[in-house]
Amino acid sequence: MANDEGAPNQAALAQEPTVASGQSEWYVVHSLPLKERPAAAALHERLGLTVYLPEVPQRFRGVLQPAPLFPRYLFIRANLDQVALSAINATPGVLRLVSFDERPQPVPAAVIRGLYQRVEALNDVGGLPPHTFQPGEAVRLTGGPLCGLEAVFVGPPAPSERVRILLEFMGRLNEVEVEAHLLEPTGNSPLAADLSPVPAPKRERRTRGKGRSVRRSVS
Repeated sequence: MANDEGAPNQAALAQEPTVASGQSEWYVVHSLPLKERPAAAALHERLGLTVYLPEVPQRFRGVLQPAPLFPRYLFIRANLDQVALSAINATPGVLRLVSFDERPQPVPAAVIRGLYQRVEALNDVGGLPPHTFQPGEAVRLTGGPLCGLEAVFVGPPAPSERVRILLEFMGRLNEVEVEAHLLEPTGNSPLAADLSPVPAPKRERRTRGKGRSVRRSVS
C-alpha cells in the first residue's frame, strides 16, 4: 500500500508526461518499501525533477484507494549532466536509480506516454481488473523472488488481492500465497499434468442386473 507521508501536490505527479527536452531523459527509480510517494515528493521538491508515479485504485482490507501500479518503482525525467546521480540516490525514500552495467538506463518517452495512457484507461474503469484464474489452472509467476516458476492456481476463485498457488520448489510441492497480479496463465504445464486427478479404473462388471451372473468364455 502506498505511504502518503510527505506526498506532494497530486497534480505534480499525475500530470501527463511530456516529451523530454534538451538532454533530459526518463529514468526508473527504485524506492524503499512503501516509500514510493515520499520518494516522489523528495525528488520533486528537493531536486526539481519531473516525477511520474503510476497509481491505480486497489482494494486494501476492503477499502479502495490509489496505490502504485509498480510497487517500489517510479519514473523521473532528468538531465544527469546537471543533476548528480549521487544526489538522486541519496534522496530520502530512494534506493537507487535503476542501472545496467552501472550505467543509468533511459526509458523512451513513447513508453512513458503509453504507460500514462494505460494507467488513465485503468483508472477510468475503476482500477485493475479482478483475476479470472480457476482452481487447477496452470500459471506462471511474473515477479518476486520466485519469478518464472510455474505453478497451479489453488484459490480463491473469487476476486482477491492475494491468492494461493501450488508450486514445485526444491523437489517439494509447496502451497504459497502471492499477489494475484504477479500471475499469468500458461495453459497446460508439466506440473499441472502431474497434479491432475487420475481417473479411477473401471470396475469389472460381474452381473447382468437383477443378480444374474455374467458368463465369460474361456479360451
